[in-house]
Amino acid sequence: MTTAKPYCHYMTPTSPFARKVRMVVHECGLTDQVEDFNTRVRTPENEVLDVSALGKVPTLTGPDGLMLVDSTVICEYLDRLGGAPRLHHDIGPARWAASRLWSLSESLLESLAWRARELRRPVNERSPSFLSYETGRQARVYDWLEANLPFTGPRDVSAIGLVIAMDYADYRFPEDKWRTGRPNLTAWFEAEAARPAFQATLLPPLP
Repeated sequence: MTTAKPYCHYMTPTSPFARKVRMVVHECGLTDQVEDFNTRVRTPENEVLDVSALGKVPTLTGPDGLMLVDSTVICEYLDRLGGAPRLHHDIGPARWAASRLWSLSESLLESLAWRARELRRPVNERSPSFLSYETGRQARVYDWLEANLPFTGPRDVSAIGLVIAMDYADYRFPEDKWRTGRPNLTAWFEAEAARPAFQATLLPPLP
């Protein structure tokens, strides 16, 4: 894929993992260097296979043969390209605290994606126990976040991971009403969702 910008971000519009990359691009002021390329995955026409054997999004390509896969790796790489203030802490307590929250957001997104995928199966092929377990897991995460907010220290990349995960919960499962009984989490989410980078990367309506 040839682009006018140095870096190409292979993505799908509804991928929350690709959205993490897109938000970091905006937060770090890199929109003039990174071009989003909407691709198709899980099809023979998957353009990502031209640059990565995994064929998954997000994938980032760039100068000197650069090819990175996985939102965690891509986001830190892009953060180091951008100007201060950095979104990633140096090694130390703040780094591990942010990593804990980032990992939590990754696991929450995976749980939401698994649940959504299970619901795409024919009704007679779905696993009620699996759906119940993942729904319970998600509720436990929301409760933990409610109990541990507000987070202290400078804003970092974990805020991007968490706000995208909470928005994806709204996107896929609005019926869960995760805001109910969680005023701290709701207030934190609304403040983060007002940021320009969040508004610039909204997911398209579901069909």
